[in-house]
Amino acid sequence: MKLTDEQKAELKTEMVSTGTPVRFLRNGQAVNICTGDLSPKGINVMHQPVYWCFPKATAKKIARWLRCKAVFSE
Repeated sequence: MKLTDEQKAELKTEMVSTGTPVRFLRNGQAVNICTGDLSPKGINVMHQPVYWCFPKATAKKIARWLRCKAVFSE
């Protein structure tokens, strides 16, 4: 599952310059929110996609849309 073009357009209006780093996980695998690709299970966190430009509320919305979990790095 990946974001639709309409969802991407909505998110662009909510982006900030200094958000909380977040990864999106489904069944222990990191999700690329644009392509829907999953990282291999057990891959080191430094090789997983991390998104920096979303406030927490927006990241939680993305997680709901993609039916995954938002994991924040604070």
